[in-house]
Amino acid sequence: MKLVRFSSSLAVPTLLALVATACGSSGSPGAVGKEGAPGAPGEPAETTEQAEIAINLVEPHVGLLARRLEVTIGVDGKLDLSKAEVDFGDGVEVVKVTPQGPALVATIEIAPNARLGKHDVVVDVDGRTLTAKHGFVVAVHLDAKVGAGKAEQGGLVRVDISNRDQIWFDAENFTLFPLVGQKDPSLVGFSYQGFTETDGSVVFLGDPLAKTGPLGFLGFNDPRDENSASYLTAMDAVTVAARKPVELAANSTTETVLEDELATGFFSVDLAPQPNEALLVDTLAAVPADSSMSPLLLAYPESGTVADLLDQGRDDPGFPLFGIPATEARVAWPVTAASKAYLIVLDAGLGHGPSTKTSLSHSAVRAQIFKETANPHATGDTAQGLGSLPGTGVAVPGRVVTGELTAAEEIDVYRFTGLSASNPTDMLVSVIGDTDVVIRVDTVPTFDSDHLVEISRGGQAGMGVTAGFVGQNRYIEVAPMPDSKKPLGKYTLGIKRIAPVVTPR
Repeated sequence: MKLVRFSSSLAVPTLLALVATACGSSGSPGAVGKEGAPGAPGEPAETTEQAEIAINLVEPHVGLLARRLEVTIGVDGKLDLSKAEVDFGDGVEVVKVTPQGPALVATIEIAPNARLGKHDVVVDVDGRTLTAKHGFVVAVHLDAKVGAGKAEQGGLVRVDISNRDQIWFDAENFTLFPLVGQKDPSLVGFSYQGFTETDGSVVFLGDPLAKTGPLGFLGFNDPRDENSASYLTAMDAVTVAARKPVELAANSTTETVLEDELATGFFSVDLAPQPNEALLVDTLAAVPADSSMSPLLLAYPESGTVADLLDQGRDDPGFPLFGIPATEARVAWPVTAASKAYLIVLDAGLGHGPSTKTSLSHSAVRAQIFKETANPHATGDTAQGLGSLPGTGVAVPGRVVTGELTAAEEIDVYRFTGLSASNPTDMLVSVIGDTDVVIRVDTVPTFDSDHLVEISRGGQAGMGVTAGFVGQNRYIEVAPMPDSKKPLGKYTLGIKRIAPVVTPR
């Protein structure tokens, strides 16, 4: 089984979701990763000097060997398409080209021995050459059927596939993508199981707002290789169904039993801060002692797509080698404007074990907003003061800081005072923003105590907790993530007290 691999729609050149590249014959899914392998076909691209002259559509963008079909090629810009010439590469004959408004309709015949994989679509027109890089894929047929679960929004479905062609699967690298538009929420590859040269299964997780209706899939032996063997299922291999999430109320606990194989809990929450305030969202999935579930909690923004995944929680990894599963998963983030969020909770072991009970505790507490000052505050000694962190029983217990990293190697440091010098004060710190940051929390301004906690963003958001911290001060440092492609930008910090952290069983 391959470890968890999230992949967004195949039209996105760089997949934004999970790929854990380790492969093997057994194992269970891990947590969602940040970066995946390139998908295909890519976004149509143009090679002209004027950006407004370009290919904007190739539909359909995949065809089977030994087939004849019509392909529509959309073109931006004012061009005389009457004498356009079209080329699809080796093994694809263009029989006829017919202008149709701002598009061309190309009748093509794909030879039985055409080169499999990604083909450039080239249009010569009006003295220009327009190219849709990897705009078309030649594939062989792939049998696919639902083996377990259900293809639905927020759900898990296992698709069993069989390869009856002479070109075998690359069992280590084969990847299956849903045939959807570039920005359409859809099914996301989650776990690859039991792959041989001819058969295998892929478990897909449905985005909260996955596009409903019939859905086909395109597979590649290696999506990073433009000459990779490719496979196409029927266009109705699965039918994605709509699903209504359970609405969560603030400060509530919901008990869930995932009885069926590949069952999931699917929830939504409406978030509406009061004027000039913020909310600190905190959702915890925990399992009782008699549960065999290893909870994985995924939080999505209102777009309902994995490309915008807020965060994933699996705080306690447990000790799987000794039969001790993970016991809880937590996600938290600050909210400064009205929004909606979706939550999916599932068993990371995909329903293994006799009992999959879990409880989902959700809170959204009010928070006062502090803006970053213009004065330098790059060290513990010059830290921007945020006053005292309130207790959990007050009306507005949370604190939110809005800041920005504007220069290379910039560091922002904040400080809370007035905490207990003798009793532990545990805190939940969360962050969201458009820059990759590392948060460090400590009781000393030098950030070198044994209690130091470091938090990195795992998606659009990130969070962490401090446990057993004793001291009157808390220092919070915000710094760019090393070697990040997004070192500068705005961020929002959320801080609140929490009940003392209990060591898991």
